[in-house]
Amino acid sequence: MNSIFVDPAELAPMIVETATRSDVGMRMANGEWIELDRLPLSFEAVDGETVARLSGTAVAAMVTGRVMRAAQTFFEVPSRGAAKAPTAARARSATRALGNVLERKTVTAYMDRETQLMRILYKEIVLRFKAQVPAKVRSAILRDSGLTLHLRNPMIPDQMILSDTALRHPGEELIRLAARLSALDEVAFAAPNFVSQFRRSAAASNTASSKGPSSNTPSSKQWHLRLVGAGKAWETTRGKRAITIAVLDDGVDVEHPELRGNLLRNADPDEPRDLVGRDFYLPEDDIDHFNPRPKRFRAPFELMSGNDIHGTCCAGVAVGRGPRAYGIAPNCRLLPVKVFHADDLASESQVADAIRYAAAFADVISCSWGGAKSPDIEFALQDARRFGRKGRGAVVVCATGNEAHNRIDYPASDPNAIAVGASTDADELADYSNRGPQVCVVAPSNGGTRAIFTTDVSTPGRGFNTGDATAGGADGLFTNDFGGTSAATPLVAGLCGLMLSLKPDMTVEDVRAALIASAKKIGPASAYKANGHSNKFGYGRIDAAKAVAQVKAPKAKPKKSAPSK
Repeated sequence: MNSIFVDPAELAPMIVETATRSDVGMRMANGEWIELDRLPLSFEAVDGETVARLSGTAVAAMVTGRVMRAAQTFFEVPSRGAAKAPTAARARSATRALGNVLERKTVTAYMDRETQLMRILYKEIVLRFKAQVPAKVRSAILRDSGLTLHLRNPMIPDQMILSDTALRHPGEELIRLAARLSALDEVAFAAPNFVSQFRRSAAASNTASSKGPSSNTPSSKQWHLRLVGAGKAWETTRGKRAITIAVLDDGVDVEHPELRGNLLRNADPDEPRDLVGRDFYLPEDDIDHFNPRPKRFRAPFELMSGNDIHGTCCAGVAVGRGPRAYGIAPNCRLLPVKVFHADDLASESQVADAIRYAAAFADVISCSWGGAKSPDIEFALQDARRFGRKGRGAVVVCATGNEAHNRIDYPASDPNAIAVGASTDADELADYSNRGPQVCVVAPSNGGTRAIFTTDVSTPGRGFNTGDATAGGADGLFTNDFGGTSAATPLVAGLCGLMLSLKPDMTVEDVRAALIASAKKIGPASAYKANGHSNKFGYGRIDAAKAVAQVKAPKAKPKKSAPSK
């Protein structure tokens, strides 16, 4: 893909102060220090296979298998069962293959202190120079770091991945080196290239009727569209093909009968392999990088853990064509961008690049997931804001999370994102929805008496509905049990698509302002401050009919002042 973004001269305020609590962490562009706690991690050759040993906390024990898969995918740890040799020879081969990875303990594991999410590291740092730093200065900085250039970012000319090829900076030393580099005047940011744990934001259903019989008419199943006035909004627009909504998730079923007609095809004209989107969990040289479909399935197939069944539901909420499961913007285009393989750890640098890719080719980006704060993702959101939609900014809509915390998940908490919480069919706050000052609006989801009816993975026996008539239909193409801030987020993303269909020249701030001005206040009046904002509800529950009417209405022309006598 050709270079898409060109950095301005100044990307971030200079951060030169040192950490006050711990030197094991990293600095965000806004000065916030991210604390990391070391987790005991070792790799062993056992019966010819490489096995990860991780201990320290209940969460760590739970994700030991994920660490193993991540190390095999992103690092130089051998794959399980790769050799066909007898056990003894296989054991010797595996032990030799581990080499420096094991003996020099260069794979290290950490717990992000704020989120309690796992991050693991091998030998890479992501570094971005400020624009207009001379080539000689850049070369000197790289030479003094002792790192080698591994990969230049194809979208950001000033950004690259550096590798500790000589393994001089194992573990915390690499993290400290990144912090020292980030303090240089010439560097916009430098951060360890972590492979990290992310949460997809679908809450378990606690509705009494979500599995019960329901009418075959979409209007009765899709109560959430009626609640936000989608029918009235559709009298003005159902969205335009010129507007694209990207769904960054665990894959989208591009063969689904109510999604395939809306796919943005050949998004990148400079890349003939870019047919229907990409898989940024995998590197560009992997044959499946250009295949955004769900790939990972593990019994029980109706559970999110171990299964790529989340993104297809999100896509349907935003742009499903109907007639059984309409999205709120059924005529807008869909760009599937796969960033996760089920709940496996994912590379932060590749998640960040997925955001940049989506911003290059889509108008709205829907992110129904959260993770630990990352400087690379932080700058990717800045890139989307500054360079998406030819400078008007790609609209990035993110889920606040489902932990009932008084803290918003990242990246929803970033100022360049629109943070979306969840409300219920009774116009109350869903009890799982995270709260905080960054919440912009809420949108209907589960948590009351009904959940969301939407598209499901069409592969037989896969998805939230594996073929149960009471779960959304015996054909398994739909589920009536989707929810969480995962469902609320693409609903807002789709509404943004409707507004941009009417006025494509709106900026990100214009879209945010329209959402705020048209939102309906729900819940007790005491929940809202004098400025109209609530940490629970944001500025209120979205109202599609009012938002579309507001955008459609012509601006009043200023009155001409009477000529002075």
